Amino acid sequence: MTRWLKRRSQIVGEWDRWAERQHIGRRGLHARETLKFYTELQNAKSPLLDFNSRGRDKWKIVHDWLLAAGRVID
Repeated sequence: MTRWLKRRSQIVGEWDRWAERQHIGRRGLHARETLKFYTELQNAKSPLLDFNSRGRDKWKIVHDWLLAAGRVID
């Protein structure tokens, strides 16, 4: 598994744990929640955000990963 795919998998796993603690129904998971999740990771200086974004916005990358994994709706 490439480093990028491993990080994606780790982010999705952390999202699942985070979303469960939020007590938000699956239908309520949108971009607002991904931003909150991302901000909490950023504030905690999480190593999960230590990936090469190639100049792209890391929040957008995380949001896209969660969209692709079917965890949020756009």
